[in-house]
Amino acid sequence: MTPRPRRSAPWGSTGLSDSVSLAGISTVFLRGRCYDWFNYWESGMAYEQVSSGDRSELTSIIRDIRKRWRLKLAVRGAAFVVAGFLLTLLLSAYALETLKFSPGSIIAFRVGMVMILGALAGYFFVLPQWRRVSDEQVALYLEECEPTLETAILSALEAEKGSASHSPDLARRLIEQAIDQCSLIERGRRLEAQPLRRYAAAIGAAVVVALLVLVLGPAYFRQGASALLLMTGGVLEASPYRIAVKPGNATVPRGSDQTIIATVEGFESDKAELLIRKSLNAPFEHVPMVFNNDTKIFEGVLFDLPGSIDYYVESGGVKSSVFTMHAADLPYVKQLEMEYVFPSYTGLAPRKIENGGDIAVLQGTQVRVRITPTMKSPSGRMVLDGGNTLSLTADGEVFTGTIPVTKDGFYRVELQGGPENKLVNASPQYTIDVLEDQAPSVSIAKPGRDTTASPIEELAVEARADDDFGVKQLELVYSVNGGPEQTKKLVNSATKALPEVSAAHTFYLEELKVAPGDSVSYYARATDNIGRSISSDLYFIRVRKLDEQFRSAMSMGGGGGGGGGNMQVDALSQQQREIISATHNIVRDRRTMTPAKLRENLVVVALSQSKLREQVEGLVSRMNSRLVEPDPAFQRIAELLPKAAEEMRAAEAKLQAQAATEALPPENRALQQLQRAEEEYEKQVSQQRGGGGGGGGAGSVSEDLAELFKQDMDKLANQYETAQSAQQQQSDQQVDALMEKLRELARRQQQEAERQRQQALAGQGGQGGGASQRALAEQAEEAARQLERLARERNRPDLAQAAQQMRQAADAMRRAASSGDPTSAGQASAALGQLREAQRRLEQEQGARGQRDMQSAQQQAEEIAREHRELSQEAMSMSQSNATGRANDKSRQLGQQKYELEAKVNELEKQIDRMSGEMRRNEREASQKLQEAADGIRNNRLEEQIHYSGSLMRQTGQTSPDLERNISSEIDNLRRRLGEAANAVGQGDKNNRMANNLDRARNLVRGLDSMQQQMRDGQGGQQNQQGRDGQQNQQGQQGQQGQQGQQGQQGQQGQQGQGQQGQQGQQGQQGQNGQQGQGGQNGSSDGDGRNGSFRDGPFSNGRGANYGGDNWGGWGQRVFTPGEVRTFRDQARYWTGEAQRLREQLRNDGVNATDLDEILRAMRQLDDDRVYKDARELERLQTQVVEGLKRFEFGLRRKVEDSQGDQPALTATDEVPRGFRDLVDEYYRSLSRTAK
Repeated sequence: MTPRPRRSAPWGSTGLSDSVSLAGISTVFLRGRCYDWFNYWESGMAYEQVSSGDRSELTSIIRDIRKRWRLKLAVRGAAFVVAGFLLTLLLSAYALETLKFSPGSIIAFRVGMVMILGALAGYFFVLPQWRRVSDEQVALYLEECEPTLETAILSALEAEKGSASHSPDLARRLIEQAIDQCSLIERGRRLEAQPLRRYAAAIGAAVVVALLVLVLGPAYFRQGASALLLMTGGVLEASPYRIAVKPGNATVPRGSDQTIIATVEGFESDKAELLIRKSLNAPFEHVPMVFNNDTKIFEGVLFDLPGSIDYYVESGGVKSSVFTMHAADLPYVKQLEMEYVFPSYTGLAPRKIENGGDIAVLQGTQVRVRITPTMKSPSGRMVLDGGNTLSLTADGEVFTGTIPVTKDGFYRVELQGGPENKLVNASPQYTIDVLEDQAPSVSIAKPGRDTTASPIEELAVEARADDDFGVKQLELVYSVNGGPEQTKKLVNSATKALPEVSAAHTFYLEELKVAPGDSVSYYARATDNIGRSISSDLYFIRVRKLDEQFRSAMSMGGGGGGGGGNMQVDALSQQQREIISATHNIVRDRRTMTPAKLRENLVVVALSQSKLREQVEGLVSRMNSRLVEPDPAFQRIAELLPKAAEEMRAAEAKLQAQAATEALPPENRALQQLQRAEEEYEKQVSQQRGGGGGGGGAGSVSEDLAELFKQDMDKLANQYETAQSAQQQQSDQQVDALMEKLRELARRQQQEAERQRQQALAGQGGQGGGASQRALAEQAEEAARQLERLARERNRPDLAQAAQQMRQAADAMRRAASSGDPTSAGQASAALGQLREAQRRLEQEQGARGQRDMQSAQQQAEEIAREHRELSQEAMSMSQSNATGRANDKSRQLGQQKYELEAKVNELEKQIDRMSGEMRRNEREASQKLQEAADGIRNNRLEEQIHYSGSLMRQTGQTSPDLERNISSEIDNLRRRLGEAANAVGQGDKNNRMANNLDRARNLVRGLDSMQQQMRDGQGGQQNQQGRDGQQNQQGQQGQQGQQGQQGQQGQQGQQGQGQQGQQGQQGQQGQNGQQGQGGQNGSSDGDGRNGSFRDGPFSNGRGANYGGDNWGGWGQRVFTPGEVRTFRDQARYWTGEAQRLREQLRNDGVNATDLDEILRAMRQLDDDRVYKDARELERLQTQVVEGLKRFEFGLRRKVEDSQGDQPALTATDEVPRGFRDLVDEYYRSLSRTAK
């Protein structure tokens, strides 16, 4: 018989070659088995049958090995399939990102993913499992994997199928031997363990890597996987990049204007195009769309839609769906006329708008609409947001209705018509913006801080208030030592309330019967036309003794003995004043606080009062413990401080009971006791210093008490100054951040104003800008709220004024957002002007901050010089008296004080470096001087010299005269350099200096014009106002009506900017048209007949020539009283001083101020009693001064504009609005008449 052909083993699937099987067979021949294989192959079967049990067990082993082998192939195939599929998925997701997830690419990659997955599964999974494997191949595979079997399995299989010539016992023995050897290798189970683990790990690694890429990688991997794997939704829904388009598919009236709004989703783009086609065979036409950077939407307008169109939007390679807009013969709003009827308290006349739309008006305004449709319609209505409707009344072919403006919202017009004769949308959706009537703002303009005065001084304060629609009343409320509040009416408008008022009041402290140690607290209160009142911050006048002895004591640097130097003896009273101010603010703002916030603030103030009381009681305890012999002066202090502590305790109880108003009187009485104690201490200090060096003429007990008081006051002062410095730095940082935000707002508003101007010139109205203007308005309001909060927390009226400017800018932005308002472009310019005014105020605050820091540095340098002078004198005296050269307690104490002085120099050096860095941008010269001062400290090693001097005193009790003189010289150099830096502050930017000079000139014009109006509108009929000398006064108040520049034109080029009182008007339009006297109103007469009620109101242009008659505005033949004359002379003297200072500043800046000299000569004549006896001469002189200042201010404005010519203008220089051209011409005509 021929040998039976051997079946090939499945080695191709395992990666092994057929040579392995041949090697296995050769191994059989080499082993020299004792049976003949070839005879076995010839016979084809064994003659003796093997037992069925052994045969089945061997078969089971072969079957198990085959199963595990197939399992290995399956796991290996799964590894290839999973890895290949995940790789394909990630690559497809990346490709989809490149193709912007277009519908075609999503479909193509979905199909490709399915095909690739099928191919991988078929090749690596199905085909290996499909192949049939014989027992001999499995046995050969097993023996190749386990060489220890030595062909036992293969021999057993051959023996099982052997011929009859073979011995059955031999076959049975071979099978049993094969089974035993398989048992030794765990029946072949360990053969596939390692490959299975390896392939399973590969699957896990592939999955983990894919998950990491999807989770941590770019978003488009996740978006692409979602689009490819989730096939249940539509293709458009699967794409993360979509463009939402409104109105989508719609039916619109033929000939209407339609706004298309597109929003990109899933990606960012700042460019988009609207593509439209007017018929199926026509190509798509490109229409540009405007991108709103604030709302992130695109807007496009289709004007006068003639028929149906198909359209879609494309942006960044992404296309929206194609929509159809059907044009039908439906009624539509052809013209929307509006009339704003403002609330009566505003005093504003109704305002008509020919082509209306969006509404931005004051709350409570009634908007009357008149709608003209494109075709006749039987009925119509207006639909508000929320589903509310307002009926329209048919009036011929037009409709009329009224919209009460109560809250923000939207509205649209619906008219009946069309094929189905039903209500259809006849207009776009318009926006309703409610402008809030802000409460009046009020502040103490001058002095604007706590002041000191002697008991016989006269102190003038100026209060300012403004409101959008008029200040009805302005009052000054004051109290002496926390007693009953007294109210002085400064302005009381009976008819026309003025939008901006300013009035002065003089405190005659001698009449108030105050003494050193007393205080007068005061604040201003303003009321608007609807009765809302608001109060200013609280200020104090501290009454102090200012005789020559005290002045000398306060200015002396040395004196030795029981002196104690120029320490902060008012630390206690200063903290008490802060507590009183905080309580006043709680009383003022409690209506706007939540109950929780109110409780929190009261707890904070109560804790502050408790802490201060404990400090006072601790001081009293230490004084009593050291008071061995009673001293009359310090015994008085020991009596006053317990009284202050008792009043503080009473104030604590009121605060804990949440009775803030009732806490103010005991707080003020505690302040009085503290100030009197401090006055007593200062009195003793001055007496002790009066004797020169040594003991100062006081006993040891007085010296000890003075030293104790000094130590406690210095400690409290340091704690207070540290806290104040930290708060000030935080406040400065917040202001700087708001300043940057304001610059960005102004830049964006300038772009918006220019865009609206261009659209107005193109006849496109305000289309497309409403959303961006509202977004800017919201940001401006947020910044205003932050400024207001900062102004309240830090008692900063300047920040409150800037916040008001920003609120006015936000209102102007909302008005500019009204698409139908013809003054939208002007309102946008007005908003920009308000933003720039607020920016200018913050820049002034930053400049004032530099001056404040400079003054602080100079004060510290003076304090260092004084302390070194005292220590040097004591050290030199001790060196002369200490012959032993040994240190004692006194010398060691002096050495320690030297170390403390070194620390102060180090802190001053750091402060100077910080100031130099902060001023480097705007004050380069001052910054350089400061850097030189700091370098001088380091280069000359001032700190090391002081430290060495202190070490000598501590170790030897002596010092070097040359070293002390050198230290004094270096400190003097430091003071000199700081003085040079202080003089350089404000000289860095010529443009800023010129702008400040222009503001001062504008204030001069307003002040003199206000004084002129007081004379012209005198209260001739008022009597019975007795002054201190018993004379009757008849000083009038201004009856000036609020000035309204043409709406929408504030802030444009050529305008008069806003001065210190925030007025803003178009150049040449500050005329006081419609002024009315307010005869008979109560003036604000002080005891000597001085009237403190005057207003730095806006000046009039071109009115001087009309005053030249026998009757001057109701003045006629009336003669001024002596009290009125003195009031006018005081005001003339004040404004003359302001003009003099302006002239000096202009000369320093290199500006020719010759024209101002002639005006100054005329102003000085107003400080002469004889002028007021001749009405004609007074009229001529007043007119000469006012009109001359106007010409000077106008010329200075032109110089400022020329110096700032690099700044972009909002309007072209040759484009003067028609409504203003006549007014400008009238302005120049008035100047020419005056010149003649």
